[in-house]
Amino acid sequence: MIDFNKRSFWNFTLKDILSIISSVAIPVALAIYTAIGSQQQKQQAEKKQKFDFEQSTQLRQQTLYDEFLNNIYQLDKDGYLNDTKNPWAFANAHYRAAHRQWDTIRKADVLQFLKEKQLIGRNNCADGCKTTNLDDIIRLNELSFDNVRLASETGMLNKLNLQCVSFDQVSMSNAEFSFASLNGVSFDGGRLDKVKFDGSSLLCASFNGVNLSGADFGNSNLTGAHFSNSDLSGAKITEDQINQASFDNVIMPNGEKSEIKSSMATKKPITQTTRTLTSTSSSSTTSPTTTPSTTTTLSLRTSSPTSSTIATTSSTTSSTTTTTTTISSIASNVTFLNQTIYSVGSTPCSVTVVDVNNDNKPDIVTANRDSNSISVLLNAGDGTFSLQITYSVGAYPESVAVADVNSDKKPDIITANQGSVTVSVLLNAGNGTFSPQTNYVASTGPSSVAVADVNSDNKPDIVTAGRSSNIVSVLLNTGNSTFSPQTTYTVGANTESVEVADVNSDNKPDIITASSGSNSISVLLNAGNGTFSPQTTYAVSGSPRSIAVADVNSDNKPDIVTANEGSDTTNVLLNTGNGTFSAQTTYSVGQSPISVAVADANNDNRPDIIVANWNSYSISVLLNIGNGTFSSQTTYKVGVLPRSVAVADVNSDNKPDIIVANYASNTVSVLLQS
Repeated sequence: MIDFNKRSFWNFTLKDILSIISSVAIPVALAIYTAIGSQQQKQQAEKKQKFDFEQSTQLRQQTLYDEFLNNIYQLDKDGYLNDTKNPWAFANAHYRAAHRQWDTIRKADVLQFLKEKQLIGRNNCADGCKTTNLDDIIRLNELSFDNVRLASETGMLNKLNLQCVSFDQVSMSNAEFSFASLNGVSFDGGRLDKVKFDGSSLLCASFNGVNLSGADFGNSNLTGAHFSNSDLSGAKITEDQINQASFDNVIMPNGEKSEIKSSMATKKPITQTTRTLTSTSSSSTTSPTTTPSTTTTLSLRTSSPTSSTIATTSSTTSSTTTTTTTISSIASNVTFLNQTIYSVGSTPCSVTVVDVNNDNKPDIVTANRDSNSISVLLNAGDGTFSLQITYSVGAYPESVAVADVNSDKKPDIITANQGSVTVSVLLNAGNGTFSPQTNYVASTGPSSVAVADVNSDNKPDIVTAGRSSNIVSVLLNTGNSTFSPQTTYTVGANTESVEVADVNSDNKPDIITASSGSNSISVLLNAGNGTFSPQTTYAVSGSPRSIAVADVNSDNKPDIVTANEGSDTTNVLLNTGNGTFSAQTTYSVGQSPISVAVADANNDNRPDIIVANWNSYSISVLLNIGNGTFSSQTTYKVGVLPRSVAVADVNSDNKPDIIVANYASNTVSVLLQS
């Protein structure tokens, strides 16, 4: 038996030690128990707080979703979601503001709602490819749909309908499409890295300039899909799927670049089948005063792929006549391949295509507004182009022309610089290189430039027009590539575009301008020695931004063609002789047309109309069907905010190709004719 009172350790008995231990252990145990209890309470509080937050978030998301649906219903009720309210700016702004606050579930739900309401994907894609061309009311471009899952509720039984939706310039990293019908969908310019397509249909889908690294195409159908200028590195795609689609300048899954390969399916051109053309024109001169007016209504409906019926009604003060003619339509015998994209300077406003290095291959020259520069892309052959070479010019160049101004048989570059109120002349130093700029004062804020010999001395002169003024400036070439001070002439308000052509067959070039502020065209006839008579004006549709002058009805008299940003139209004014023009005829094109070119695109010896559509990121091609009348548009996708269009055979196959300057994407698009 141990005596706890007598056994001692360093003057402490065992009983003392046990008492000390027990006196310490009990508080420690209590502290541990309290800490554990407190931690459990904290965890419970955190769980409750997280649950409450999740519930609050879900409630907020549902509230935002419900508010959006209610507001869309009200907008629809008030007529803001029909074609007459184009471009539906308020509905778009409302959607984009709401989109930024939604989670991925609501983003997916709203996409399905918009498609069901036909606010997106409005075109007919029943057979896979687009067969119509309708603008989406709600625009999805430049929005984020990262991690969004879009899936059919019934799996393979009924695919989720997202046909013909434009997902251009969207971000869809890690997104998933499960049993979705994506026929005719465009993903151009998008970011789709690690996207998954599971059991989906991608007939005629477009992937131009898309990051698809790590994408998984599962067992999806890619018949007729087109991939160009895209990155498929690390993507999961079968050999059968590769054979179904076509690839142009694509980094394939193995890291190698594709050769041009066509798919086994044929894309159908996008054409509108019905349009009504209405025109009204008035003309006036300073002296003598004339005010003839004519109203023309032209209605065209396509009755079959090969024929059209055109009815024309013309009325004047004294008589009315009606004629009906049936003409053979050739609206489908020219097509262009998907765009190839090249980088240029910041915000290219103007493009021209001319052989600047005398190798018989047309080169690309752009005017880059925000970088105060021009870009020269030399043709490397087969319609491909080298990297840009840039040259400094004046502030905010908005237009560029190329002509030999110093008679050395080498094309020089001339720009209109809106910011510095000058024109810059860059002489060709040989081999497609250019000397530093020489600047001359021009009209207030010059935004357009043309070069032609207006005084018959065999030296090209410069003509400019300024958007912020109602004048054109003429700078005569004094020799050795120098120019005289400007002479100015009055034209319409806010002159956007200027062309020089002999419109009255007197062998003296005349001046033609488009004025958005007065919705008019001005014609100034050349009076001789480089001087011009007062303007004669002709009414056109809303906000003409660009003009082209060419003989479109084969009568050896140049006619006028305009692109009208405010009315989504192009006008044709036929030359009636002696430099006078008929009332406009109007054709529908894409949204906010801002540039027009006229060239024979299909080699039938009749000039066709090509228009760049600013807000629909597209170009419209209207084929000439005879007598100066044109077919419905066929549209092709290009870059973001196409600002200028040119037409030239860049790959020496005797077929004109289309070149577009894309303002917001700092690129040019080259569309080779197939």
